[in-house]
Amino acid sequence: MSKQNKSVSKDSQNVAKRKRQDDPSDVEPRRRRKREKTTTASQPQRPKQIDNDDSVAGMDASILADHFAKRVRTHFPDSSSIEHQDLYLPTRAFRDTTEFGPRHIASNLPSFLATFTKGGEEELSSCSPGLGPHTLIITSSGIRTADVARELRRFNREKSQVGKLIAKHMKLKDNIEYMQKTQVGIAISTPLRFKDLLDHGALKVDNVKRIVVDGSYQDEKMRTIFDLGELWRPLAELLNREEIKAKYGGEGGIEIMVF
Repeated sequence: MSKQNKSVSKDSQNVAKRKRQDDPSDVEPRRRRKREKTTTASQPQRPKQIDNDDSVAGMDASILADHFAKRVRTHFPDSSSIEHQDLYLPTRAFRDTTEFGPRHIASNLPSFLATFTKGGEEELSSCSPGLGPHTLIITSSGIRTADVARELRRFNREKSQVGKLIAKHMKLKDNIEYMQKTQVGIAISTPLRFKDLLDHGALKVDNVKRIVVDGSYQDEKMRTIFDLGELWRPLAELLNREEIKAKYGGEGGIEIMVF
């Protein structure tokens, strides 16, 4: 090819490129593709349950007490042995739920609760006015709280609400106001938010019969609530609150169950 022909070919390519740049019908799709690529890359992904670990939920009461004690020693490494003992929970605090056969996933939580509640669904769908919830469900995150709340809607009634107390999206004062104005039968939240509500007098435990630790749920890194110190420490402190610990065991007392 001659130098003249090469020059003509190059000029033609440049003209075509300028036309594409000047053509609005071509510019907008390119901009849209760029925006879509940027948006997709920046959007946070919803944490999802990869699997569930039923190993702790399958322990009987005495083994659960030992397991909780081991976690105290793991997640309070700077505490003395005497301080550890103060956080140990007695065997009588735990309910043996080993007879529950289905997998410990959110969709099976309603039947789990009904199985280990004397009055079944009727009891779970009602509450005594002014005495606070009968069931506390302790989860590892706000998203998990919302997922669990959706599965428990079957127990929601006008005078006995299933309350989801999501710390990340709701201010503490909003949760306090909600608990003061609403009859909540089943309350769902993270350990620290429950602790905060107790500290502010917004969570009454007079009527609590069961505390369910959502212990089989694993996050995307295959971690349960037992593996994360930032969750376990407030959980251990919550379960050892004097107003709760004094009611472990006995008729009408509080039972801890691991789901």
